[in-house]
Amino acid sequence: MMLNDTTFDYLYEFYGNSAKWFAIYTLIASLFVITSNTFLVTLTLITPSLRKNAANWFLVGFSLSDLLHCMAQLVSGYAMLNGSINDRYWCTVAGMFVVSTGTCSFGFPALIAAERYYKISAVSQSTALSIGRAMFAERTTLPLIVGWYFLSVTLNLPLMLNDAFGEDPGGFCGAKKFTSVRLLLSYEFSVMLVFVGSLIITAIYYYRLVKWLKSHATIRNSKESVDYTTGVMRVTKIVTLLPLFTVTPVAILSAGQMILPVTPMWINRLLVTPYFLSSAANSWLTIGLIRQYRVRFLQLVSSAKKTVPKTLYGLNNRSITVRRI
Repeated sequence: MMLNDTTFDYLYEFYGNSAKWFAIYTLIASLFVITSNTFLVTLTLITPSLRKNAANWFLVGFSLSDLLHCMAQLVSGYAMLNGSINDRYWCTVAGMFVVSTGTCSFGFPALIAAERYYKISAVSQSTALSIGRAMFAERTTLPLIVGWYFLSVTLNLPLMLNDAFGEDPGGFCGAKKFTSVRLLLSYEFSVMLVFVGSLIITAIYYYRLVKWLKSHATIRNSKESVDYTTGVMRVTKIVTLLPLFTVTPVAILSAGQMILPVTPMWINRLLVTPYFLSSAANSWLTIGLIRQYRVRFLQLVSSAKKTVPKTLYGLNNRSITVRRI
């Protein structure tokens, strides 16, 4: 297929000099996010008290979405490092998963905030009928998470079916530089609507939680639930505000590409380098701000500190024995 001059110039820049350093950065950042989120998921699975709390599965789902997203970004980094104008296959493959998993990650803060609101509000309104509480009941936790993953992929079907994945103005494999208004609108709906909608819904339920906690500050029989909710609120507040600074440049470059002036690819890539910071921070925010996770993490650290001196002591004794022999 023949490429027009505009497309050729764009692809030449995409696979140009800046692709190498940005690919290395993408690979390193993705590996860090994958390692961090794998640790959080494993920590939950091996700890009975964390597994039993159904609400924690929304946090696990969030970690899994970030993990899968950065696994796709690993392929994206490989595609930029080894691809070319004549070898764009891996960028297209990465683009499909980058966009759909990104959409999935955007939705989880809203799910987490809504789940907490309906769960804690049930403390004083256990007899009231609520569609929200029925939707976020313990037995529906996993189906709701799986359903959201399925919906995220479904939302991107128009892009998939029209081969609208691949290189993008943000500088990494995510969505091709759109030349069709129809496909750009599809992208706006599938990605931007979820991104903006999630921010709005998260804010609504966050302020509902704040209002509820203030009006029930004297409750004593739900101290553990209130403590957990406070930790979740701190996490959702940060994971909602942080993407406003880290993801917005990517969103603007991709969603406004038809009206924005053309800028060099290396500038675009500098603008989108903070993109990974949000995913890199999410798992550690959960461990640091939610008491259940923090206590379990500190237990593991304490256990490791006790094990290391014993190991060193054993190695030292072996060394002394060998010298005597």
